[in-house]
Formats: sequence, C-alpha cells, structure tokens
Amino acid sequence: MSKRPPEVCVLTANRLQDGIVVYLAADGGWVEGIEGALVARSAEAARALEEQGAREVARNLVVEPYLAAVAESDGHLAPARMRERVRVHGPSILTDVPGYVAPSPRPAHPSPRATTPSPRAATATGENETGQIAVEVA
Repeated sequence: MSKRPPEVCVLTANRLQDGIVVYLAADGGWVEGIEGALVARSAEAARALEEQGAREVARNLVVEPYLAAVAESDGHLAPARMRERVRVHGPSILTDVPGYVAPSPRPAHPSPRATTPSPRAATATGENETGQIAVEVA
C-alpha cells in the first residue's frame, strides 16, 4: 500500500484467478480496463480505495493492490508512470526485437465480477459509516 497517495489515482491489482491486471470500479467489482476504474481525488478517498483493496485480498480476489497515479484528459484516464502504461498497453519494446511476432489477441473472458465501464466518471469520496466506499458520479 502507498505511503503518500497520488493526487488523482485508481486502485489496481492482479486478479488472483488468472493474473490479469484489474482496476477497482465504482460498483465494487473489478474491471480489466482503466477507463472503468473508480478515481480517487483526495487522500481520504485514496485511503478508502486502499482499504477496499485490503478487503479484496482477504477474500482472495486480487493480489498486490496499490494506488496508481493517473492523469485525466478529455474525459479519459491515462497512467502517469511508465510502469502503469506498460500494464495498460503491454510491453513497449517488443516491436524493436528482430523477428518478434505479436500474439493473437486473447479472447475476452469476462470475470464473474466484471462490469461494463460507465461512460460517466465516478469519483471515490471516502468510506461511509458502513465501511463501503462512497461514490460520486459526474
């Protein structure tokens, strides 16, 4: 977990079942695309995301959840760091490797908890009195 949360961030992890990169969504499920991620815009909201991640680890749904800084541009989320760009888009050097042939796209196998990303942005505002993440939809 982070020591000091980024100003604008999402919670990311790897799904325990298959190792796929996932992001915490506004409905509490996990989505495979960063566009469906719940965005924290305050330290309190970031802590709430981290606490939810810890609960999901305890339920054996994901491993190694952490906050990833993102930038918002034209209504889209973009990872702020190279590590996260690689997690979203895949390796950055393989096109430079002589003889490399890209694998066929993997078929979509939605998780039982997968959700369709909302076209509206959701923002985490912290935890409510029941320990659930409070969400504000713009």
